[in-house]
Amino acid sequence: MLAALVALPCAGVAEVVTAVPAAAAAQVLQPVVPAATQQQQILDGLNRERAAVGAPALTLDPTLETVAQDWADVLGQGDGMKHNPNLQTLLSDFPQWGEIVATADMGNADTHGLENGDLAVDTWMKSDPHRAVLQDAKYTNVGVGLVYTTLWSGGRTVWRSYWVADFGSSRRTPLVAQNSDGSRSYAGVPVKGAILQTYTAAGANGGYLGLPMGRELGPLRGGGFGQHFAGGSVYWSAASGAATVRGALRDRWASLGWENGWLGYPTGAEFAVRGGVAQRFQGGTVYWSPATGAQALGGAVLAGYGAAGWENGSLGFPTTTAASLRAGSFAHFQGGSVYSGPAGTFAVTGPVRTAWAAQGWENGVLGYPSSAAFGGLVGGGSGQHFTGGSVYSSPASGTHAVPAAVRDAWAARGWEAGALGYPVSDARTVGGSVVQDFQGGQVTVRSGAAQVRTLSVARVERAR
Repeated sequence: MLAALVALPCAGVAEVVTAVPAAAAAQVLQPVVPAATQQQQILDGLNRERAAVGAPALTLDPTLETVAQDWADVLGQGDGMKHNPNLQTLLSDFPQWGEIVATADMGNADTHGLENGDLAVDTWMKSDPHRAVLQDAKYTNVGVGLVYTTLWSGGRTVWRSYWVADFGSSRRTPLVAQNSDGSRSYAGVPVKGAILQTYTAAGANGGYLGLPMGRELGPLRGGGFGQHFAGGSVYWSAASGAATVRGALRDRWASLGWENGWLGYPTGAEFAVRGGVAQRFQGGTVYWSPATGAQALGGAVLAGYGAAGWENGSLGFPTTTAASLRAGSFAHFQGGSVYSGPAGTFAVTGPVRTAWAAQGWENGVLGYPSSAAFGGLVGGGSGQHFTGGSVYSSPASGTHAVPAAVRDAWAARGWEAGALGYPVSDARTVGGSVVQDFQGGQVTVRSGAAQVRTLSVARVERAR
């Protein structure tokens, strides 16, 4: 199924609407024909058809591109074929503007030659109203948006491509203008100082930041300034310098209070790490990966993460942002957790972490970790100490928490290398006593006094 829409609100041409049935939210796919290729196909096709009637060539405009892509993304979520109702506001800088839309509804994931920008141009050219728009000589600028999705609709799986082309005449204000004070205006919005330098280094309006969304903000905390752009923000302070923040990293920073939060100002640009990206701030670092999203780490938790090898270590990427606790802080990671408390900062992973969590994390009887995990014990065992006890694990005995009172009696008997061996059960309360079983016996603690019974000795020995 091929369908198209044409809208020329400024020129009074009647709108032609072809509806697509509403459906559940769609999944956005990577197009087989790359988006940049399709965009170029559409631009070349439009200009080819315009040249045939003597109309001037169109140039890509960043504002029109943003508006067109945003609307393509909306259409791609299965909300029917319709025009952007906010064009009058979004394109107010263009005295005259128009929009044409097309979709290709495919029966399967194979494109059969349909998923490409040439199809959109061919579809528009077959319709008199669409052809009139794309060949109209008053338009000098265009923006192209496209999305490829799949969804369940009408009792079947459907693959669709949507193409949106927004047209504009010459702007009311110049796209770029040099000002007498050394600043430069982009679509009428001035950008200046260190923010302008960083913006220019990123390609200015032709780069990933796009056009400014508003004037400079400030003075902010510490005498700093910031400015938002279509593709991100640039922030500056005397202490941190100027840096760009964008995407999910900026969203996480914003959720924590921008420069007023504990992260403070960015101190450098984002940088690639294995499997993701990261960016440093005055108070910490924000990490992002496709599997974990963007999470912020700071203070002792960040230091503990670094000691474990950062994202290249066993912990992987953070899955939560660092948070404060009653007497410390923590963050969870793909491969475990980092907790900072009265006894220091340590990673807790694997079965030890599972057993600790079952005891109530830091609020349970074990409290905070007080040592790093250690291995190489008898029988391939491992363990970790906590302020209120320990957790020990071995292939033969499983993983069990040992509260401090029991642990002291066990330690006096040589830990896992002694007659008791490893714990084989969790501690339990029996008649007011704390009882725990070991490979070689049992420890019972009552009113602070411990009794140790070993399997090899019939009599009960006093540990204290």
